[in-house]
Amino acid sequence: MKRLTDIICVFRIQLMSMRAEAGPFFLAALVFPTAMYLFTRAVSGTEAAPDQNRLRFLAGSIVFSLSLTSISWLGYLLLENRFTGRLKLFATMPLAPSSYILGILLFAFAQAALGTTALILIGRTFGVRMRPSILMLGSVVMLTVLCLCGLGAIIAARARSFTQGSILTDALGAGLVLLAPIYYTPETMPHSLRAVSQLLPTALAARAVQTTLAGGHQIGGEMMALGLMAIVSLTLGFRLTKWRED
Repeated sequence: MKRLTDIICVFRIQLMSMRAEAGPFFLAALVFPTAMYLFTRAVSGTEAAPDQNRLRFLAGSIVFSLSLTSISWLGYLLLENRFTGRLKLFATMPLAPSSYILGILLFAFAQAALGTTALILIGRTFGVRMRPSILMLGSVVMLTVLCLCGLGAIIAARARSFTQGSILTDALGAGLVLLAPIYYTPETMPHSLRAVSQLLPTALAARAVQTTLAGGHQIGGEMMALGLMAIVSLTLGFRLTKWRED
């Protein structure tokens, strides 16, 4: 019972941080991804293009939202916990590291569900035809969030200052999307980068999200790869987390 109470406590603390700074969260989760969807749709001239293009752009924007919230925004909160001394208070409550981790991940799932649901509704408003498999889509989103949260945790744990960490999380959150063939096809990339870019977690997630939005289920390879990446990044990220600064 105490473990559950601790997890909920950490979740509520992060939720209050989000409520206090709702503007940046909505920019990352909704405004920027929606703007990218509209931009790519406009420059590609998809008004008369197949629905598959619009579906790809929507899937890309969902992954963009997950990347910004799981790396940039959540990484910012982890940095804040570390450099304001809040993490030290968690450790002296006493609070088990596992409770802190699960509380953070619960918060990450909540914000991912909010952003993904909102973007799907926006996609329907703009006429994107989809037959989403909710269970499969939810599984892809969860694995993507776990993987990207691990990357954010690694940066938050290793950053030498709050400013450095903020810059790195912002750069990685956007860079993993812009460098991956999400809004464009892999064939448009330089040949030397093509193979590597398709192995980025955001590229794997975008392919899986697009498939599930279309009602497909052939995402076993992407799910396995994201799962392995999530295990590695989360294990490394939270093992490196400093409960007390030197």
